[in-house]
Amino acid sequence: MPDAAAITRLKTFISEHALTITPAPANPDPGGPDAVILIISAPRQTALRITVRDEYGDARPDNPALCLALLDMQFRELSDASGEMARWAIAEGLDPAAARTRADFEQNEAARAAFLAAYGPIPDVVSDLDWQLNAGAAQALRAL
Repeated sequence: MPDAAAITRLKTFISEHALTITPAPANPDPGGPDAVILIISAPRQTALRITVRDEYGDARPDNPALCLALLDMQFRELSDASGEMARWAIAEGLDPAAARTRADFEQNEAARAAFLAAYGPIPDVVSDLDWQLNAGAAQALRAL
């Protein structure tokens, strides 16, 4: 089953790197009520904080694989923006002129670079369409 394989890939990544992913409330100013901070920690590594938009309440402490998939989605958004804060802000539904938006963008960019340097790329197992339709791997992850 492909969905089971996707979940296994995420869980293996977490296990191989001894990652702990903890959701925490974010400042509601930049992202409204759906902004969540994911705190990623591992032995002998500095903890990283990345703000994600979580409109469906997927960031649950009991589901690190789903949190990792959310993190991957945020990394894809940052990559698509190609370092342009305004592009990222518009894609995230944020005000590009707000100082808090710039601060979140810069923090996310720095955390993404540090994460990739320490752990490498996250297995990209959930398509945007699966997220939008709650299908495939997204649905399987949410059911955990």
